[in-house]
Amino acid sequence: MSHRKSYNRYHGDGGYDSTGRWRSEAWHMDGGANDEGWHYRYCSYCNAKTEHGRGSGCVECENRMTIAANRRRKASSNPAKEDRSFVFSAYAKSAPLPSFLQSLKEQNEKRALTPKQVAVGAKILSKHIDSGTLKTFWSGERWKR
Repeated sequence: MSHRKSYNRYHGDGGYDSTGRWRSEAWHMDGGANDEGWHYRYCSYCNAKTEHGRGSGCVECENRMTIAANRRRKASSNPAKEDRSFVFSAYAKSAPLPSFLQSLKEQNEKRALTPKQVAVGAKILSKHIDSGTLKTFWSGERWKR
């Protein structure tokens, strides 16, 4: 009967190294480097050997996903865009848009309007659109919850 220790490097919770010392799973993954679980592994998406974090994917892929998520979040930074577009179209049914409102419409498509632009726009639109519609769709109050 042999009393040798098991030197299985890929044991789930860690294991013993070649000198007989117990090492964590992260130590075995990164080959003894003291970088807390960061290691190189093949990434099928990048089609290359790239750096991976312990329990996570390829660093480059995660960076790409973070950048894409930030782009999506930035693109949705004007939640009242569609509502204000509705108000512009309602106004346009009764009369052509004056140059200031046309300018606001174009700016609304690109970015969120400033509070002053919203206030001045509401003052102009209040003469042509009922106050309930303006309060609901123009001020953006239903998006501030």
